[in-house]
Amino acid sequence: MRLDEIERVESGNEVGLVREPYGRYLLKVPYGMAEMDSAEALSLLYRCFVVFRRTRLDSDSSSPRDGTEDAREEGCGRGGDSVSFHDALGLDELFDKADPRSLLSLCERRCRSVDDPYRRFDRHLHRAVFDQSGVAYLDYVQGPLKTGQFGKADIVGLYCVLALDFYRELLKVDPLCAWGSFLGEGEALAEAFRHRYLSAEDSLYRGDAESRQRSLSRLRHLLQSIDRCAVPRDAHYHQLHGALESYLNAGSQGGAHCGLVWGVNDFWAVWESICLCHALSEKAGGEERFETCDDQHLPHGLSSYESQSRWDRQRQKLFARNHIERRPDLVTRDDEAWTIVDFKYYSRPRLMRPKWAEDAVLAKEERDFLNMEVYGLLLCHHLAREGCSDHRVTLEMWLPGEQAKWSEPVGQPAWDPPLVLRSLPTVDLIRAYATRYQCSALL
Repeated sequence: MRLDEIERVESGNEVGLVREPYGRYLLKVPYGMAEMDSAEALSLLYRCFVVFRRTRLDSDSSSPRDGTEDAREEGCGRGGDSVSFHDALGLDELFDKADPRSLLSLCERRCRSVDDPYRRFDRHLHRAVFDQSGVAYLDYVQGPLKTGQFGKADIVGLYCVLALDFYRELLKVDPLCAWGSFLGEGEALAEAFRHRYLSAEDSLYRGDAESRQRSLSRLRHLLQSIDRCAVPRDAHYHQLHGALESYLNAGSQGGAHCGLVWGVNDFWAVWESICLCHALSEKAGGEERFETCDDQHLPHGLSSYESQSRWDRQRQKLFARNHIERRPDLVTRDDEAWTIVDFKYYSRPRLMRPKWAEDAVLAKEERDFLNMEVYGLLLCHHLAREGCSDHRVTLEMWLPGEQAKWSEPVGQPAWDPPLVLRSLPTVDLIRAYATRYQCSALL
């Protein structure tokens, strides 16, 4: 798999790398990102998904496996019940979830030899220092040296080379944010491995296509050579080797299954988290402007416990009615202006309100519009009851797009409270969201 040969398409559900029949790979990106370079898009999506996985997830309102799937399987089918997040490439296992300090157990250590080095003491007298009494002194005794071209510790050096290449050349970030204090030792291990087996130009993401393919072939050969010579093997070795094999073979070594090999199956939860972060930084005031919000996908550290408690109380006060505890995505207040925001992942704004089908089955888009209508009416009812009839209420739907744009739905009678469809620049929002990846540096 070469990133410069991967076709990019906008996707409504699956976002990530998909393996098509006959080994063809497809990079499915969110709406508004189709024009971005494949390497840059993959880098942005990886950092975005890592930030999303570190948010609080509510299993009652999102798929139980949204961003939490650990197993590396052969591929993800496209049925309705397929897993929501998949890592058949080993990207997350190698470069996010792995603790590099634990890999040091695979490195060589000094230990006692089973052979007695003093059995032939006379062989070492030429290195001895004698005192006046003729007693020989030796600073150390050289035992039998047993070496091989590759050892189990070499897989740690290979991992460090690949990880630094991934962080610096693809993600364009400082490895300190992922490795913390291990960075110095990791760089030393990578440099030692590169000096022995690789050239300074070998990289999976730097150079022209021919040099990258040559580097990939050499790295695959090194992994096979290490695996043939590495004994004994423990659970840490097998886990690391399996992840490296998946990474270097693009998740294709498990069989001919097709489907999502890395990414999120339902992008709506990620989009909600992105929009919440954007709303916090869009205007002055931050979380103090929020009257309430659905904060289950809000990254850690962006809100205080007091604000979260206040949001829960306000949500119960404003929107809990008739045995239903409604959870609007966001409600903000600027003096007497109230705004109810619903985050929707549509390919384009719905300017015409969807209508019921003949069999009276509600389409998802119609349910979304009905929810917005109910939110607005409940808030207006609360304000009227509190004697705040001069306060204004506005409804907004935030949608992905290539550029910022405002539009209003067409049709009569008009919306009351008024509804605005707001398209946001997807690339800018995801890029700002992905910067939080570097804010979680290890110590």
